[in-house]
Amino acid sequence: MLQSRDTNPVDTEEVLYVLPIMLLALRFGLRGGLSGALVGLALIGVWDWHGQDFGLSVGGSLSWALTFVLLGVLLGAFVDHRHKLETQIAHYFDGSLDLLATADLNGRFTRVNPAWERTLGYSAETLCSRPFIEFVHPDERDVTLVENDAVTDGTRDVIGFRNRYRTADGSYRWLEWSGHATLEDGLINAVARDVTKQHEAEQQLAMHSELLEAKVAERTQELKDARAKTLRRLALAAEYRDDDTFEHTERVGSISAEIAARLDLDKDQVETLRLAAPLHDVGKIGIPDRILLKPGKLTCEEYEAMKDHTTLGARLLTGSGSPVLQMATLIAESHHEHWDGNGYPRGCAGETIPLVGRIVAVADVFDALTHDRPYKSAWPTARAIAEIEHEAGSHFDPQVVAAFLATHNAGPIDTEPIDTKHSETHKPPRASNSKRQAEPTHAAR
Repeated sequence: MLQSRDTNPVDTEEVLYVLPIMLLALRFGLRGGLSGALVGLALIGVWDWHGQDFGLSVGGSLSWALTFVLLGVLLGAFVDHRHKLETQIAHYFDGSLDLLATADLNGRFTRVNPAWERTLGYSAETLCSRPFIEFVHPDERDVTLVENDAVTDGTRDVIGFRNRYRTADGSYRWLEWSGHATLEDGLINAVARDVTKQHEAEQQLAMHSELLEAKVAERTQELKDARAKTLRRLALAAEYRDDDTFEHTERVGSISAEIAARLDLDKDQVETLRLAAPLHDVGKIGIPDRILLKPGKLTCEEYEAMKDHTTLGARLLTGSGSPVLQMATLIAESHHEHWDGNGYPRGCAGETIPLVGRIVAVADVFDALTHDRPYKSAWPTARAIAEIEHEAGSHFDPQVVAAFLATHNAGPIDTEPIDTKHSETHKPPRASNSKRQAEPTHAAR
């Protein structure tokens, strides 16, 4: 290009020509780059004039000029772009409503944005002058150190962690953190957000939720109590005519629940049975007084009419979604069925009879035997227990009887299932079914 120069790859004057372009471009960007190109061209002219070397051709001059201008434009554009990015980052960092911070692995902030001072009242210098754990509420320091150790070890990032930071006036603000450690730089970059109002709202919501749950539980209990009272009165409506004490239904419920517990039914089933069993004779509402209150034995025709109270009760209770009434429906229809199939109204036998019906059958008969009724006087308890035990395998489910006897401390009980096919052979001869219908026993009513 310059004829008088050496052909060395890099001459001292060439470096000198490029230097102003670089310096001005780095300082002033594109404008500085163009200014530096002009300065470089001027330096070439001065150097050549000083050396009395004007051998540049027109093409060579243009090449120098284009090279310098292009270099200035590239350097200046790059610097301008970088300045813009740095300005944007600075604006974001300084203007962010979130609390932005950089901390070292020793537990000190190295840089914080102005949002910290707006939120906590401390200057950036104060926050960076002490370990950040000193600003944390004492109750959250241990868990905060655990989180910090996990981040500094590279185990995991922090996401959604909350703790309280002390403010300059001595109060505390709840902060929610997200953070990531760059171990090669030895820094933790974190973002915190003041969630004090949100946290307080969540606490109030949780408290209101607890109050609401307590209120719902209270109302639910009131409904349960009201339902229990309603069912009790419904049961009493059927019993008030042949039970002077109005306690038969309650006793049957209690005895049935005790037997069920001995049979290892779960607590919900036991409680449901306690409420449902008193409705076993609700169908008696439809039985005429001349039959229900008749002293002594019933005729065959009266006995057939009395048996209708099972199906009447089932029809009265059926169709409800209540677990109590659903169980009561089964009990009303099945509590006069016999283990050997000689009961009513369907003549079911063995385990085809619902378990709750088999349980209430024992409870009902025992209570009827041990209390005065219009058609009989009360039996002694020992005699009634002996009768129940005698009827096991014929009238009653043997396992239910065993559970019943256990509630009365009757001594060791064989709870092994009894072979119902041969159970009759172990009992005294019994009258035929037709005879029992003509001369109804205690179980008929």
